Amino acid sequence: MRWDGAAMMDGELQGLFEKAYSAIQEEELDLLNETLPQVQKLADSGNPYFQEVIGAAALEIEKDYPKAYRYLKLAADARISSAQRGLGHMLALGLGVEKDLEMAAALFCKSANAGDPFAKYNLGNMYLQGLGVPESEERGTRLLEEASDAGLAAASAQLADMKGAIGDYGGARGILDKIVPGGEIPPLSAKNFSAMCYHGMGGPVNKIKALGGALKSVELGDRDGIAGSRTIAGELTMAEIKEAIAWSNVDNWAEAFLACARDR
Repeated sequence: MRWDGAAMMDGELQGLFEKAYSAIQEEELDLLNETLPQVQKLADSGNPYFQEVIGAAALEIEKDYPKAYRYLKLAADARISSAQRGLGHMLALGLGVEKDLEMAAALFCKSANAGDPFAKYNLGNMYLQGLGVPESEERGTRLLEEASDAGLAAASAQLADMKGAIGDYGGARGILDKIVPGGEIPPLSAKNFSAMCYHGMGGPVNKIKALGGALKSVELGDRDGIAGSRTIAGELTMAEIKEAIAWSNVDNWAEAFLACARDR
C-alpha cells in the first residue's frame, strides 16, 4: 500500500508525515511507535492525511481492521485518493468488513480518476475479470497501461505476460527490458525475459541481457535460475558477464558468481 504525501502542511508536519509514512513502508516499528502519539492526536483533531496514516498503520502493521476501516473511511470521505484505494482494498478482500466488490470498484475508480497508479492497476484487474464492474478487456488493459506508464512495475509485468500469451514477444520483451533491472517483478517475468533474449524471440539474440534476466530471476527467488545462469555465462566472455551483472543490478552477489564463472 502507498499513501499521498500531498503538500498540505507546514514543514514540521510534513516532516512528521513523511517519517510516519516511511516507518509504515519499511515496517520500522520503533520509529512508528515514536511518531504514533502525535500522529494519533492530529488524526483525531480531523486532519485527513494523518487519519490515513493511522488507518494505514492499523491495516498494514497492526492488522486491526475495524480501526483501519474507521480511519481510512474518514480520509476517503475527505477525498484522499490513496485512502480511497486503501478502503477499496479492504472491501475487495473483505478485510474486517463484508466483501463488496461494487463499492471497492467505485472507490478504486475515484482514486484512479485522481491519478493513483495503484488504484488503476486494481481497477484494471477488476475490469479484466468482471469483478464488481462489467468485464471489459479494453478498459482493463487501458488502465494497466496507464499504471505502467506511471511507473508501476507490477502493471508492466502483467502487460508483458498478456502480450507474451498472445505471441507478441516483441511487445513483451520491450516492456520487460525496461523493468527487469529494477527487480519489482515476479521472478518468472525475469526468467521469461531471459528466455526471449537467449532464443531471439521478439528481437535479436542478446545473451548479455539473457544472463542479466536469469541472474535477476535468481535474486528474486528462482532457485532453478542459477543453472540457467551458468549455462549462459559459459557462452560469454568475462567482460560480457560483468556487463550482464551491471545491467541487471545484481552486483551485491556478483563476486561470488564471477568466481564461479572463472572456475568453469
